[in-house]
Amino acid sequence: MKRSSQIALVFILITANYLRAEIQLAPVFSDNMVLQREVTIPLRGMADEEKQVVVSFNNKEYTGQVTNGRWQVDLPAMASGGSFHIRVTGSSNTLTLSNVTFGDIWLCAGQSNMDSAIETYKAKFPELYRGHPVEQHDQIRIFRVARMPIDQPQEFITREHRFDKGWYPIEPGTRTRLFSATGYFFGLHLAEAVDVPIGLIQSCRGGTPITAWMPPGTLEKRDEYTDIITDYQLAVRNWPANKIKYEQQVKEWEVKKASGAKVSWKPEPPLGSPSSNKRPYALHNGMIAPLYQLPIKGVLWYQGEGNAKTRESCVQYENLLKDLVVTWRANWGNATMPFLVVQLPGFGKATGKINTKQNWPWMRESQKNIEDLDNCQTVCIIDSGMQRDIHPPYKENVGKRLAYAAQSMVYQQGSVPQSPDYSAHQFDGESTLITLKNVGIGLSTSDPLIEDINYNDGEVLGFTVINANGEYQRATGEVIAYNQIRVRHPGISTPKSIRYGWENFPNLNLFGSGNMPAFPFRTDQDSTDSKPRAQYR
Repeated sequence: MKRSSQIALVFILITANYLRAEIQLAPVFSDNMVLQREVTIPLRGMADEEKQVVVSFNNKEYTGQVTNGRWQVDLPAMASGGSFHIRVTGSSNTLTLSNVTFGDIWLCAGQSNMDSAIETYKAKFPELYRGHPVEQHDQIRIFRVARMPIDQPQEFITREHRFDKGWYPIEPGTRTRLFSATGYFFGLHLAEAVDVPIGLIQSCRGGTPITAWMPPGTLEKRDEYTDIITDYQLAVRNWPANKIKYEQQVKEWEVKKASGAKVSWKPEPPLGSPSSNKRPYALHNGMIAPLYQLPIKGVLWYQGEGNAKTRESCVQYENLLKDLVVTWRANWGNATMPFLVVQLPGFGKATGKINTKQNWPWMRESQKNIEDLDNCQTVCIIDSGMQRDIHPPYKENVGKRLAYAAQSMVYQQGSVPQSPDYSAHQFDGESTLITLKNVGIGLSTSDPLIEDINYNDGEVLGFTVINANGEYQRATGEVIAYNQIRVRHPGISTPKSIRYGWENFPNLNLFGSGNMPAFPFRTDQDSTDSKPRAQYR
């Protein structure tokens, strides 16, 4: 080895040992951060050779011992607001955090429709994003987690490389534009409604199933998940053969991209790959588990497309989602932590003929049934989809309605718009009276989502009636009271089922107060079309 190389190596080793000796903060703590109000905050970090750290906060000092290279100091519960400095001192160095405030932290989790950035939509649909993102909003702070699939739960989070300093305020520049559009609009509307600093943590990955976000061991606890585990094990065994095909796909993609041709996303590693984002537990381990020691207010969950492959997978999703909620809550040590779930919007080609084989209606029902659990609420965005784009741009509708749900369920604010929801039905000869709840000042009709059809003013579209022989026919209704609709079905006296919005892209026009669309529903939810539902209470 040359002497110059030896000197460089010695310098690197000395520097590395010095850095390990210094105190460090866990990456989730930084300048400009929001800490959860009204709870004790476990400030923590690393220090290999220190014996103790001293934390100065709000004119008081707190001491923490270093054990096995880790330290923690519990900061007292604080009311919302403020702009604080936090100083962490050891024998080797001092760290200072500035512009720290207290408020409510919401985790923005899921797949691509939660992950999609403001700049993506602003470029394609400028008319919908005029004036957004706002240049400055002191009450909102944002943090992005790096995409990190890994086999074991991690202790510390990894910052997304464009958010390398951790937390950022909403301010001019690229970082706000790179943040989740759904999360941004949620924060914007909620901060204005509750006057509390809002922290938003984006932890998402496109094209991923719910199983990638579940804690290790969850799937092994239910026999109904055996096929999921078996399919993954088979994919791992087949990976050596599939690797050749995958590498060829990547090579062809790179050649096409280099030629200047238009390309889609780079091919993702398949399920059996050791770097797959879809393998069970992998994203939970790298992107959720490291957050468990940070108190948060609640979770926004926008995912489901990755599990909507078959009718069976859509029905099974109900229990998977409930298991995710229960286990995340347990790991956060908060059995009632709020979960707000976004129901899938309309997607796919609308058809005149009734298609009885579509899957997304069953996924929406599974997402709605999360409300069986306390402090869980589903948000309807059935009117905010597109037939040919699985990433619709109407993210202000999504964020605003999530904020409405938080205002109602979490912040106990009355008179917040809600989506009308099925309550009861009564057969009456060749018509059925349907009663809905959460209608506000009353039900109303609007222009249908697809306007180039023949319909009469005031007709409620989107109904399907199934007769005793299992035959389907379309039907229309009319609003006859502020919370009731009469659906007419000539020739069918006692329908097997009446369904509303039960298509991948239903043509709907029923709304409650505040332009809130009615939830899709069916009157035969307890029929054999569904598998038995697990008990979670």
